[in-house]
Amino acid sequence: MRNFCQHACRVSVLFMFLVAMVGCGGNSAPACKVTAIKVFPATATISHTAPPPGNTQHFDAFESAATPGCLFAQSNLTSATWSVSDTTNVSISNVQGATFGTATCNGATSGAATVTATVPAGDGTSVTNTASLTCN
Repeated sequence: MRNFCQHACRVSVLFMFLVAMVGCGGNSAPACKVTAIKVFPATATISHTAPPPGNTQHFDAFESAATPGCLFAQSNLTSATWSVSDTTNVSISNVQGATFGTATCNGATSGAATVTATVPAGDGTSVTNTASLTCN
């Protein structure tokens, strides 16, 4: 039992050293960055005359690719910044919480408005993707 404990202790120390090296900029891990995102849903059509929340559409941004060797979680990216091409008829929330990524149709759009999510890539650049929202 004593030999097992000594071995386990050595392994724990080695593991902590490797974690410290990676955390301190060691070269054993690739520099991870987001290389692509998806916006869901890709298209939506709602009525601007419907009473709230019927005149709203929630959008989510998900990481869909990263640099080789990096893993990512399939969860809604709360680091996204949302924008819309038709700010007269559509607004979108960037407030963290229940309304984050929710577009509101304030008037009818002439065709589809573009909803854009912009996410920091992790290296000082950004990654974007779009969806379409039509307000009838």
